[in-house]
Amino acid sequence: MIITIVFIVVMSVIGLMILKFSSSSTVHTSRSFMDTRAELMLRSATEYAVLALQGHDFSSHCLNRINLNDNLFDINITFHYFIDGNCSSAVWNDCYCSEINTSDTNGSVLIYATVTSKSPNFHIRKVRFTLQNP
Repeated sequence: MIITIVFIVVMSVIGLMILKFSSSSTVHTSRSFMDTRAELMLRSATEYAVLALQGHDFSSHCLNRINLNDNLFDINITFHYFIDGNCSSAVWNDCYCSEINTSDTNGSVLIYATVTSKSPNFHIRKVRFTLQNP
């Protein structure tokens, strides 16, 4: 009888350990999926920012910020310009701008993209810097 009770207790402990490991595996898989999706969203946001820069008309104003929303993520893109000229002119007035003295990198743009999860279960924040030359 004592051996039967010990056997039941040992089997219960083993069952609980298997249940715990299987639930942690599910959480890990979900977290890994969300992390991969955030990384893909970050790459897409960076490519979208480059596309927006190429299609933007800079004659009247600059492109300062892009905010995108998804069901799961908030995406924020900020631009910082490097120009060989006057950053206080009307075109660059409300933009992040730095004056440089080299004509080779005139018009370069630093793209700062951030993807943040909306889910309270998974706090994911991905950041990417990209320097786009003219």
